[in-house]
Amino acid sequence: MMETNTILFIALIACILLNNYIGLYISRKHGAKIPWWPSIIKSRDYTFYLIYICYIALFVNAIISILKEEYIFSLTLLGFIPIFLSTYINFIARRDLARYWSPFATSGKEQKIIRDGIYSKVRHPIYLSGLILSLGFTLIAGNLYGLLFLILSLVAFVTRIKKEERELITKFGEEYEEYAKETPLLIPKLKRK
Repeated sequence: MMETNTILFIALIACILLNNYIGLYISRKHGAKIPWWPSIIKSRDYTFYLIYICYIALFVNAIISILKEEYIFSLTLLGFIPIFLSTYINFIARRDLARYWSPFATSGKEQKIIRDGIYSKVRHPIYLSGLILSLGFTLIAGNLYGLLFLILSLVAFVTRIKKEERELITKFGEEYEEYAKETPLLIPKLKRK
């Protein structure tokens, strides 16, 4: 029978592969032009670099915690919940954004404002998904390194969102400003019954 840390290790690898595969598959299925890494690197989008450095650091930190058995079992199990939630949000957001998805914080020539689906609830669900994923990695590791990289990734996401918001206001003007007034940035409004 497999040891607990081996099962957790395999589960974590499977979750991150599923999260990434779903996002890329849905975007490609809908015709998104997904650039190869050299063009992403040439873009000099430092927020993108910082977000992915944080992802890698959080993921590696979680893996090391599992392999060295330096984790709190209940906290580690709890960490898988945000990862599954992140995967679901990523799937829905990529599906709703379809061919307009891009890793760059700029919009393409054909870009339009998506107001339906998950984009009627929050303006940046893919970034929300990324933050939730980061939280999951942090909980799995259960250490201060994870918390440090979670805070750093939060700063990177906020910086990137501000940059993208400026870009969208410049491109779409009043139409985007109206959408921004109606739709929360990251946290959906809870409706009372």
